[in-house]
Amino acid sequence: MGNYEIMTLTLSVVAIIISISAVYVAGKANSLNKNMFKRQGVIDLHMAWQGINQIDRNVIITSDVVKAVNAMTLTASLWNHDIIEKNILYQTYWYPFKELFENLNTLDILVPGQSRTCKSLMTSEIQKAYEGMKSLDLNKVIQTKL
Repeated sequence: MGNYEIMTLTLSVVAIIISISAVYVAGKANSLNKNMFKRQGVIDLHMAWQGINQIDRNVIITSDVVKAVNAMTLTASLWNHDIIEKNILYQTYWYPFKELFENLNTLDILVPGQSRTCKSLMTSEIQKAYEGMKSLDLNKVIQTKL
């Protein structure tokens, strides 16, 4: 092999190494961008949950129900479409989401000024997110064998 061929081979190997490195760096950057995007919606979700009140079974206040259902719908969309990291959604919103869902889902009472019951406002999207978060909650229970 001549000097020219050795130099060409060496440059080819260097080019391959640089290409592989560039692909690796691009993959890491893409993963980082995706994770940052998933965390970005947390602030909007936090704002949606501000001022959400518990629903009093004896005195249904329309604005409380509407705000609760809107926050639950946004949470469900983010959960079901994997837009925000599910661990963040679970840790921050599972308990209020669960309490509202279980309360509203058992109220077959018309919301004042609306043509729907509290129970009927629990859409399939909200129900799916509830079941997903509930499943995650149950998976955290430690079991042992004797």
